[in-house]
Amino acid sequence: MMAGITTGAVKIFGWKIWPRPLAARHAAEGPRVRSLADDQRLVAAEPEPEASAAPAASAFGVASVRAHRNLSASEMFAAAKLARARGDADEALRISKQIEEFFPSSPEGIESHVTLGMLYLARDQAELALQEFATFRRVGSPEMKAEAYFGQAQALRKLARFDDERTVLEELIANYARSIYVAAARARLNELAPDAGRH
Repeated sequence: MMAGITTGAVKIFGWKIWPRPLAARHAAEGPRVRSLADDQRLVAAEPEPEASAAPAASAFGVASVRAHRNLSASEMFAAAKLARARGDADEALRISKQIEEFFPSSPEGIESHVTLGMLYLARDQAELALQEFATFRRVGSPEMKAEAYFGQAQALRKLARFDDERTVLEELIANYARSIYVAAARARLNELAPDAGRH
C-alpha cells in the first residue's frame, strides 16, 4: 500500500513540480542567448568608417575651406590682402589658392596669379612663382602685366636662367616703357651685360 501511495505521489507531485523549475530555467536562459546573438549582429553592422571620417576631414582644414567658400571673390581677395598686410603669408597663400580654385575666371582669380607669384618668390619657390607669372601674362589685364614680367624675371634669376631673364626684361622695357619697373629692369640688364655667363 505504501508503494502504491508513493507511486501515486510521484505521479501527481513529480509531474507537477519537477517540470516547472526546468521550464523556468529554459525560459530564463532563452532571452540571454538571444541577447548575445543580437549584440553580435549590432557589432558587425556598426558603421565605424563614417563616424571617423568627419574629424579627419576637419583636421585638414575642410571647415576653413567651406567657411571661405561662402565668401565672394572680392571678399576673399580682400581677406588675402589683409593677411599679407599683417605679415601672415601662409594665410594669404592659402586664400589666394582658394580664389584661383573657386573663381578662376573672375578678375580676382586672375589677379591672384600675381599675388601667388610674389608669395612664392618670398618663399624661394621660384618654379611655382614662374608658373603663376607666366599664367598671368597669358590671361591677365595689360595694366598689371608689367608686374608679372618683372616677377617672372626675378624667378628666372633665382633659377639662374640668366638668358631667359634678360629676354623677359627686354620685353618688359619694350612693351611697358612707362612702367615703374623699367628703371629696375634697366639696372638689372646692365648687371647682366658684361658677365652674364659667370652669374
